[in-house]
Formats: sequence, structure tokens, C-alpha cells
Amino acid sequence: MVPAVQGPPTLYVRHAMAVPEDGTHPTTWVLDEEGRASARAMAEQLEVGPRIGVVVASTEPKALATAEEIGAVWGVDVVGDDRLREAKRPWVGPGYRAVVHRYLRGEQHDGWEAHAAVAKRVGAVVDEAVEVSGERVAVIVSHGLTLALHLGERLGPEFDREWFWSSLAFPDAWLLDEQGLLHRCIRPTL
Repeated sequence: MVPAVQGPPTLYVRHAMAVPEDGTHPTTWVLDEEGRASARAMAEQLEVGPRIGVVVASTEPKALATAEEIGAVWGVDVVGDDRLREAKRPWVGPGYRAVVHRYLRGEQHDGWEAHAAVAKRVGAVVDEAVEVSGERVAVIVSHGLTLALHLGERLGPEFDREWFWSSLAFPDAWLLDEQGLLHRCIRPTL
């Protein structure tokens, strides 16, 4: 758990595993039935359930489909917002993880979106969603790098962006609760 500023709860969700398509950029990848099933299963295990006020998702197909599963399970409409898209970067093949770790440590790579720009656009969406949700939970469905950069900005230098990104599953859900603590938010299954 990471201490943060207290406030209304926000649930951060990383999309389910997409189907990679050779020759296409990851921003166009979609969920197959297995991906949708994993998103639905995660939605059913969320510890916040009926307290959801709004679900806002990246407009990338894999994130939007994940959000649709959450919305279907909890009876909440989904709003797409392009500001929640993944951090802009050229697709990198071999060595991608090493480049990402350096990026998350603060190194700015050619062709990669500036850290502050990602944090600013996502922070604006989160603030709007929290306002709309009131005391209920705002659900933000996005991507690993985007969430790591946003939470790094929101939670401050104590937050380990590399650890968070490396810890994320497909899909995954983390709650920034009313006490300002960030923790995984899926009920364990027996």
C-alpha cells in the first residue's frame, strides 16, 4: 500500500490481454472471447461493485471492451475518453521491457510522449470522473504505462512506477481508497 492524499475513491483498471496482430500497432488490438471473459471475471470480483459511479475508458479497443464488461456486470454506462490512451511511443520489439523501465525511471526516449503530458491528460480525466461520481467510485480503464505515470504524479516520489507497471496483470484493478491508500482491488477466488 502507498499513502496518498485522501479523497473520493478511484479504481484504476488495466485492460485485459489483447490479441496481437502482426503488422498492426497495439493501439488497434482487440479482445477475443478469452480476453472478454477475463475482463468479465475481474469485474465480478471487484470489491467496489454497487458503489461504482462512472466508468471512463481509453478509446483503444482493448480498454473499451474491458470497460464494457465492467459496465455490463455492474449496470453502469461506459464513457470513452481518448485522453486515457496509452502513452505515445513507437512500437518496440525485442528489448521493449528494458526501454519501458528506463522510461518509467524518468528517461525520455525519442518519439515517446513526455511523462508530464501523460500525467496531465490522465489527471484531468480522473478529476472529472471523481467529480461526476461524488462519493461513489470512479472507474478508470486504461493502460499500464499511462496508469503508472499518472499514479506516479498523483502519489509522488514514494510511488514506484516501475514496480507498479511490472506488477500489473491483464486485466488488473487497483483502488485508491478514501484513506489515500492504493491496493489491489480484486477479491481472491477460492
